[in-house]
Formats: sequence, C-alpha cells, structure tokens
Amino acid sequence: MIRRFFPLMATLWATTLAAQGTVVTPEPVLDTGRAQLRDQLLQFRDTLNTIDAAAARLQRDYRNASAAALTSRAGVMRDACGRSARNVAPTRKVVVAAEVSGEARLKSRTELLKELNELHQVIDRCTAEFGELSRPGQAEKVRGYANDRAVRVQGALRRYEGALSSFFSIMGIKVSPLGSKPIRASV
Repeated sequence: MIRRFFPLMATLWATTLAAQGTVVTPEPVLDTGRAQLRDQLLQFRDTLNTIDAAAARLQRDYRNASAAALTSRAGVMRDACGRSARNVAPTRKVVVAAEVSGEARLKSRTELLKELNELHQVIDRCTAEFGELSRPGQAEKVRGYANDRAVRVQGALRRYEGALSSFFSIMGIKVSPLGSKPIRASV
C-alpha cells in the first residue's frame, strides 16, 4: 500500500509545483478608438438582448396565454425592436469611423456592416409587424404568426452576433462577461 501511495503523492506534488510557476498578466489596454468602438458595439448588443428576451417570452407563452397577455407580449417585442432600431445609426457611424488597417480587418468590418444593415431591415420590419400584432383583437394572429416572425428576428440576431464576434477577435478586442476577470497564463 505504501508503495502505491508514494508515487501518487509525488505526482500530485509535481503538478502543484508546475502550477506555482504560472504568471498571470493583465489584458493589454485598448487605445481610445478601439475602446469607444467596443463600448458602442456592446451598448447596441445590450439593446438586442431585450429583443431576444421578448422573443423568448413570446415563444414560451404563445400556446397557453390569454388574449391580453399575447397582445402585451407583441407590444413588448415592438418596443424592444424600436429601441434597437434607434441605436443602429450611432453604431454604424462608429464602425465606419473606426481606424481599420489590413485586408482581414477591412473584410471583417465590411461583413459586420453588411450584417448590421440586414439586421436594421429586420428590426424595422419587426417594429412594424409587432406594432400591428399588439393592437387589441389581434391575439389569435399573435398566437398563429408571431412565433415564426420572432424566430426570423432571432436568426438575424445570431448572424449579426457571429459577425460581431469575428470583428472583435480580429480587432484584438477581448469581451468578457461583466464582473469576470480574464486570465492569461504563461509559464
């Protein structure tokens, strides 16, 4: 038994010693232009999260909800799309004004702007369609059609998020959840 115990302890001890040699360094500081770009893009992304949440509530409730609840859900969706639509222009302005050099960065910015334009069209349509569906007496239309329309909006959100993630990556902008502390280790 002791013969088995000592090799096991030696292995565990060696592993802990290797971990002690790790140095944690902070993330590099962004220049002012990239910091402003990141802040505006994250602010816009946060408004898109309200659309996603409204769509999820609509999808969850459409089978069993009352008529009043369904039209209310459509109104929440209309309002969320409207808020996001107001933030497209300032976001586009910041992305276009960003200092981007290199073929890969230019291609990524072009892709982001393409997805932003497509998302803007989808959001405008969302505002109009859910504006109609949120009127009194439209509950059965909401029950029948709103779920499909919400799925289309969410598809556009996913495509934009993919382009945004790629753009952040190629621009060297690290985005972590609020409150987390990213760790970069080197030995």
